[in-house]
Amino acid sequence: MEIDKFKKKFGPEAKNYTKYRTPYPQELYELFFHILPKGSKKILDIACGTGKSTEPLVREGLEVYGCDHDPLMIKEAESQAKNKNLDIKYALAETEKLPYEDGCFDAITIGTALHFFLNEMAMSEIKRVLKNKGLLFVFWTLTTKEIPDEDSIPGSIYRSFGWIKIPSLLRDLKNTSAFLDKSSFKNVSIKNIPFIYNTTVEERVNLQTTSGAYELLSTEDKNKFLNEIRSVLTINLGNREYFQLEEEIQVCHGFKG
Repeated sequence: MEIDKFKKKFGPEAKNYTKYRTPYPQELYELFFHILPKGSKKILDIACGTGKSTEPLVREGLEVYGCDHDPLMIKEAESQAKNKNLDIKYALAETEKLPYEDGCFDAITIGTALHFFLNEMAMSEIKRVLKNKGLLFVFWTLTTKEIPDEDSIPGSIYRSFGWIKIPSLLRDLKNTSAFLDKSSFKNVSIKNIPFIYNTTVEERVNLQTTSGAYELLSTEDKNKFLNEIRSVLTINLGNREYFQLEEEIQVCHGFKG
C-alpha cells in the first residue's frame, strides 16, 4: 500500500502532533467505559502516538498501557504523562509483535491507526494479548458532510504535491466490522459520534504537519505546501473569527470469542 511509505514518518512532528491534533470528544470515552467489561483492570492503547488517545483512559483502579512503533512519539507521550502526573506505562512496539504476555489485557483501544495494520498477523497478536471476552475498541475521525467551498482546502493542492491519502476502504465501518467478524470477534457493533469544533487558519495549517505524508515532502515543498494552504484558508475565512467544522468519530467494537 502507498500509505506504507509514511507509516513510520510521524515522529519528527511529535510535538506538533501533541499541539495540533484535535482531542477526541468525551462522548467517545463515555461509550468505551459504558461497554468495558466489569472488573476490568488492564487496558492497552495500540498506536498511542503522543498519548492523546491514551490519557483519557486513566481512571482510578485501572492500569493503562500504550505502545507505538515510533520512538519519538513514545518519547513525547512519556514526557506528556510525566508533566501531567499520569501513570501510563508506554512501550516501543510493532502491533505485529507486541511485548506482552498472553491474555493480559481486559481491553484494547486503537485510535485512528487500524488502517496501518488491518492484517491477520496484527489481529492475531491483538487477540493473543487480549483476555477471553475482552473488548477491542477501534475508532477514527472523519468529516461527516461536504465542507462548504469557503471552508475547504482544495484537493488540487494535495494532488500537486503528490500527497498520499488513506484509502477510504480502510476507514470504512462496514469493512472494519466485517474484518472483526472474520477474526472471530463476537457482538461486533458500530456507532457514529458527531461533534462540532472551532478552528483557526493556523491550527488547520499546522494540523497538516501531523500527517506522515507531510514528512515525505522536501523542505522546500513543505514550506510551499503550508504557504499555499495558509493563503487559501485566510481568503476563505474572511472576516470570521474561526472555522466551524462538523466531524464524527466512527467506532467499531467487539469482544474476543
